[in-house]
Amino acid sequence: MAGPYYTDLAANQLQGANLPGQVGIDQIGSGTTVQNQPLFEGPPDVVGTYTWVGTEAAGEIINIGIARAGLLVSPKITVSSGLTAPAVTLTVAIGDNDLGLLSALPIPNAAAGVAALGGPNSLQAPVWVAATSYVAGNVVLDAASTPSNQTYTCILAVSGSTAPHSDSTHWIANQVRYSASIDIHAASGNVAGAAGTQLYGGVASQTPAAVLPGTLQTGFSVNSLANQPYIIQNDCWLQAVILTAATIAAGAVSVFRIPTASLNN
Repeated sequence: MAGPYYTDLAANQLQGANLPGQVGIDQIGSGTTVQNQPLFEGPPDVVGTYTWVGTEAAGEIINIGIARAGLLVSPKITVSSGLTAPAVTLTVAIGDNDLGLLSALPIPNAAAGVAALGGPNSLQAPVWVAATSYVAGNVVLDAASTPSNQTYTCILAVSGSTAPHSDSTHWIANQVRYSASIDIHAASGNVAGAAGTQLYGGVASQTPAAVLPGTLQTGFSVNSLANQPYIIQNDCWLQAVILTAATIAAGAVSVFRIPTASLNN
């Protein structure tokens, strides 16, 4: 496979460039009008324009833009096209590669900090191992997924021999976290994400049960995983995974818009 491919925004971010810029950071003079530090620089939407090459194929990835650690990503995404139809057949899913292979994470701007540079706070999910016990909230890499080594989050405790990509009862694919398959082949389209979620929030946690003043702690209550918003752990790529593709029009354009928010907003 070729790829990964990059939107205009992602290509600029890959170079460590920044708009409107910070002292000591390379500046972008042209080529984008989108701020690429949404956590720190204002409008939180990540907007990336992708120009189709014509050779893209099912199973390949388009990196849309960087989602910074600490962001919440909304599943209320849209994918728009211009007057030229991008393809005869074209479906994509939208997700991220948070906790994915460190080698596949973006090159960060300096402001991203040590963690995004592979420092001690950068995390990579372990590879899924058959017959290992997993609980809701565990994240693993599935070496047999398409594309390979995609991240999956456990949504129901399991210990078995079925790999996550073949077990939707117990696992959710992070590559479709914000939208399952959507059809974006048409001209002048404006397609909303479908079946996305902002939930399934990281490692399942236990918190102390309510205790009245002057009484002894007697137990713990387990938070419901389905009620936890997912917060990006590492700087990572927001990604479109191509699910089906036929007769792609070279030069056609698709615009990906993904709303994000900071817990500090």
